[in-house]
Order: sequence, then structure tokens, then C-alpha cells
Amino acid sequence: MATTVNPRIRVREATPADAEAITDIHFGAFDDNIMNRLMYPNGVSEDSKKKFRTRLFPSNSPQVDGESDAARQPQTLLWVAEYFPEDAAAADKPGEIVAYSKWQLNRVQQTEEEWKKDSPATAEVWGEGCDLAVVDAFIGAMNRKQREHAKGEPALLLGLLACKPGRQRLGAGSALLRRGIELADRLGLPCRLEATPVGYYLYRKYGFEDVDVLDVNVTERWGVVKEDGSYWGADNAVAIAGRAPEGVMRTVIMRRPARQPESAA
Repeated sequence: MATTVNPRIRVREATPADAEAITDIHFGAFDDNIMNRLMYPNGVSEDSKKKFRTRLFPSNSPQVDGESDAARQPQTLLWVAEYFPEDAAAADKPGEIVAYSKWQLNRVQQTEEEWKKDSPATAEVWGEGCDLAVVDAFIGAMNRKQREHAKGEPALLLGLLACKPGRQRLGAGSALLRRGIELADRLGLPCRLEATPVGYYLYRKYGFEDVDVLDVNVTERWGVVKEDGSYWGADNAVAIAGRAPEGVMRTVIMRRPARQPESAA
């Protein structure tokens, strides 16, 4: 991958102390996303932010090299990208957290019962003031479609990637994406994700291929008209699905094929 690396960006594993910064980045980055606005019609409540922080660090995430039954369960990987005014390699203090990524590592083939398991959206998970019907129509539908394609295959799934508003184009998102890709390549696993309209071409650049689309008819279902200057992904994945109609927001399910593990080279 011939990509430019910003020496002022450093990627590291996230800690619970980063939860508030990650939460602010997440809701700031998706503030103008139409689906986020529909999910939180009255703005994001403090309870929803608290529930989001809780979901960042699942208590049952097994160790990477665990050999017990817990190793069959997906493992959560959470990374942040820090920005430094000077070269990150020379920094001995924490930098400004400008982006984060959350991944799910499935090391073993899941059974059909495991990969078909569905978790309905609830207020206990999403928080007060969240429209659960919208969550199911968007997040739920996307997860179901992803599972139907993956069928429990061992893979590294990118669940979330977001950059702090005003700190885009520093290479933080690319650095986080590369970290996941490098891990998947070492393990000989494919990567999977669902691309937002604005993230689609970044993922194409890194070798992700179109698998399927989720077209949500926002205008017909909720009466919302696309604002001037906003992009709902009409021209994404046209080879497999054609151009998305007006009033539809398109999310693209993508997969990067597995590479040969380094140990087997």
C-alpha cells in the first residue's frame, strides 16, 4: 500500500481513561449524518453517551491468545490515534486524541446458531431519547445483512471509525485502518466493514471490495429531504447495485480478502 504516513500521528490501544474523548469524537463526527440525527431526534442525551461509553469496553472480551471456550467469542479491539505538534516518535507525553477505531476479531468459524444470533435494540443499551425503530431499521438491518454474507467466517470486522471534527486529513483514519489491516494480514484473515457514504472511497483505496448495499429510503420513510451539499452515497457501489435513487442513503458492505500470513511466506 503506497500511502503517506504522518509522523505526527501515533496509534495505540485505548484505555478506559480515553472513553470520554472517544465519545466526544464519535458524536461530533456523526453529528451531520442523517441516520444519527434520526436516531437521536432531540439530540444525544447524556444517558445515551453514558451507554455508548459502556459499550466501548465489553467486560467479556477474551484475550487474543486465549485457548479456553472464551476464545470462541469475538474479541473487541479499540485503538485511538493521537496527534502531536512535533514528530510522534520523539514524544514522551500523551498527544491529542483525534480519531478512534473499534474492531471485532473473530478467530474461529462460528456455528450457524452463533452467527445468526440477533440482539434487539433496547433503551438499556442505547439510552434515553434514542429512537429504537430507527436503530433497528439502520444498524439492525446492516448487522443482519453483514452476518448473512459473512456466515460466521473468521475475520476482522471494523465496527466504527471516526475522526474529530477539525482534525480530518491528518492521516489519523488511515493510520487506524492500516493497523487493523496489518493485524488481519498477520493472522491471514479477511477484513469486513460497512462503509458510510463519505468513507467509501477511503476503503476502496485500501483494497476493500463491494459485497452488497443497504439502501435506506430516508425521504419515503421519515420525510427527510437531502440538504444541499450533503452526500448520501448515490454513486457508491454502482457496479453491483446501480445508482442509489434520490432520497435513499446507501451504506456499502465491503470485504478485503485475506492475505497470506507472514509466517507462511
